[in-house]
Amino acid sequence: MLKSFMVFPSAAPRRWFFQPFLLFMVLVDSGSAGNWPQYRGANHDGVSSDRILQRWEGSVTNALWTISMTNCLGSLAVSEQRVFTQTVRFLEGSAKEVCVALDAVTGAELWARPVDDAIYPHGGVGLDDGPRTTPSVEGGFVFLLTSYLKLYRLNATNGSIVWQKDLRSLYNATVIAWQNAASPVLEDGLIFLNVNGSTSNLIAFRTADGSVAWRSDLPAPAQLTHSTPVLATISGVRQLIFATQDGLVAVNPASGASLWRAEYPFTYGTSIGASPVVWEDMVFICGAHSYGMGATVVQVTFTNNFWTTRRLWATNNPSSHWMTPVAQDGYLYGQFGIQSSDSPKAQLMCVDMRTGQVLWSTNDFGRGGTLLVNGDLLSLTEKGDLVLAAANPAGYSQRARCRAIPDYNPFTNKCWNVPAISDGRIYVRSSGKIAAFDFSSALLRIDPPQFLSSDTFSMTIRAVDGTSLNSNRPGNIQIRSIADLGTPVSSWPVLTNELLFSNGVFRMNDVKTDGKTQRFFSVAEP
Repeated sequence: MLKSFMVFPSAAPRRWFFQPFLLFMVLVDSGSAGNWPQYRGANHDGVSSDRILQRWEGSVTNALWTISMTNCLGSLAVSEQRVFTQTVRFLEGSAKEVCVALDAVTGAELWARPVDDAIYPHGGVGLDDGPRTTPSVEGGFVFLLTSYLKLYRLNATNGSIVWQKDLRSLYNATVIAWQNAASPVLEDGLIFLNVNGSTSNLIAFRTADGSVAWRSDLPAPAQLTHSTPVLATISGVRQLIFATQDGLVAVNPASGASLWRAEYPFTYGTSIGASPVVWEDMVFICGAHSYGMGATVVQVTFTNNFWTTRRLWATNNPSSHWMTPVAQDGYLYGQFGIQSSDSPKAQLMCVDMRTGQVLWSTNDFGRGGTLLVNGDLLSLTEKGDLVLAAANPAGYSQRARCRAIPDYNPFTNKCWNVPAISDGRIYVRSSGKIAAFDFSSALLRIDPPQFLSSDTFSMTIRAVDGTSLNSNRPGNIQIRSIADLGTPVSSWPVLTNELLFSNGVFRMNDVKTDGKTQRFFSVAEP
């Protein structure tokens, strides 16, 4: 809850203008997470501390901007007021994968850089087939791995190429069916990739110049899947976890030294698109039921300087093609397929990581993506709805819903990815459009009161950062008042005076002093 407190002496207008009042504030951190620099967020865990509105009504559901941006199954990165993604464009008679930068405020295109050929021969997607990966951003540069395993460092301001590496020619890398979908993961000046060559496939490249920092010491090939690796800390040890064709593999991100391995309870087939999900000492991974795979959780233990793994459970339902769930308090929340095939009818589910038990499910979320935003679930459905719901294992409870991407079409305009969130703005894309919404909940403050008479005054409530508030916010704002500061704020009476909106601020008129020598006020959004 955000609060701003103020105290002032009751005074007649003349006395007020000549005697200063005492003003103080207590502000609770808004949890603004800033940039969303890579696939599934800064930590690639789908978690954001951004505080967003929990009621979506009226103009707040209008997009800040919507643009056409076709042929991409990847997601979005947001950094320093720029949005980065990919698309397919015909240039000089041939189809090319293109990395694009947009202005985060207006949606205007800032630059576009061709990075690879756009060839997708395996079908099964639609006319909107295109690149699957998401750019990563760090230190004013964009890092991109294309469908055909070309690694780039681009200038984030103008898209110029700083360096590039063709992994196929350098490492005899093989492009898997449906091409690469693993996005680059960055930490401590390193880029972590599976190059899918003949040996030592797990490699860390230096962001500075693309040189090799280490190659893993794994004896097995650890072949590439469509899964993006994750960084996590288990038993106090930082580790990099890949879902390879041979099983889960964890290595030291600083050196590439092997930590542990865990075989799948199924035979790999065609594709694993979901990323590993870590909660404490448990690691979840899944593959599509229609490919003869399923879902499993392994428990990872570090005892006497030795790593061991133990399978907690395995099932072929629920599972998913590529929808990676999020984890909170040992529960998974995400979109899972129904029985043998994923579809637009895929369900949003809550699954106990300890047992595999499905605690609840709700229909028709499809193959979009789910994030955890300030403790709530934010889901993008396949048909283009944004849904805010409680992350509660006791049952599904929807807080808000709106149509984010209109005109769903299974062949040209569908959402097969996760949203991005930065400073309360939510960015969504389908295979045909990109849109931005402002659901931010800015910190509030109360201006010094303006006395209208000896016992009546008005108050102005505005954003601490000076930005204009949205006219839809009065339903969320509470002004409370008390004479005794020792009373818990939750027990302060709520003022019922009407809040009036004008020029980006709210005003409450005709507030009475009630003859008190001093009064305390708070403004909050419960």
